Amino acid sequence: MAKNMCLICGKSFHFPDGLKIHLQFHLEYRNTECEICGKAFARLGDLKRHGDIHTGIKYECELCGKAFTQDSSLKEHGNTHTGVKNYQCEICGKAFRQLGNLKTHGNTHTGVTNYECHICGKAFTRRYGLKKHGNTHTGVKNYECEICGKAFSHLGNLKTHGITHTGVTNYECHICGKAFTRRYGLKKHGNTHTGVKNYACQICGKAFTQIAHLKEHLTTHTGVKKYECQICGKAFTRLRDLTRHGHSHTGVINYECQICGKAFTQLWSLKIHRNTHTGGKNYECQICGKAFTQLGNLKRHGKVHNEVKNHDCHILCGSST
Repeated sequence: MAKNMCLICGKSFHFPDGLKIHLQFHLEYRNTECEICGKAFARLGDLKRHGDIHTGIKYECELCGKAFTQDSSLKEHGNTHTGVKNYQCEICGKAFRQLGNLKTHGNTHTGVTNYECHICGKAFTRRYGLKKHGNTHTGVKNYECEICGKAFSHLGNLKTHGITHTGVTNYECHICGKAFTRRYGLKKHGNTHTGVKNYACQICGKAFTQIAHLKEHLTTHTGVKKYECQICGKAFTRLRDLTRHGHSHTGVINYECQICGKAFTQLWSLKIHRNTHTGGKNYECQICGKAFTQLGNLKRHGKVHNEVKNHDCHILCGSST
């Protein structure tokens, strides 16, 4: 039998005093029952405080004006202004201003997940966590940035986004010095130095250092082209491809070859062009090994291997020509 366990209902307590107080509920509940709602209490004082809920008596905070039906609730609320955290977790030492928050926090240690999403089955230790998660299914974005108008489904994401407007970059890469506004951004960036590719495509096996790159890559398999040019109607699977394409309409030529002076609207076009000067052949045929300076030439060459040969020599050798 567990220590300090109630023999009537089986509830256990950490300390003997807790059990003694609890037993009063079983022994005296008939004398401390609310006449309005029928709820029973172990102590008469608790019943009196509970009565304020029905009478409508309110205790108002002098600082913010928020009102409560019980004096104890007002006192607990006062901690939100003073910063006092009287409720400390016995396991990890984390402190809270309100007892309810401490009780909720306790679930993170027990692993109890009472709040389950009925759509995907994901479970949470707090009702608030489940409520926030629900927005990922509904698509509701109630938190909008007052500066740029971008909306988010979670308040935490909005707060993180706000840093991008302040220009504060507290997270700096110790290898190349590049700075980021979020720790997560720095962590993702680190993969570009380590070469670790944790995000692999389930269709073709190609791996990426960042999940955003994997998501972008997946569109090449689905064939969905949701980024459409408003000028000519041409559609692209990736936003960056649309952005590059836009230069062909504006006529802006920002990339000039330092060797021959030829200019290009897109950086990647300039890079490919440079191979004509350096002789670099970065595009190699996977079938015969022949290399080319430009990707377009490699693609054209590929047709040599893909050509269908319909004329069979049945008389001499049986080969196709």
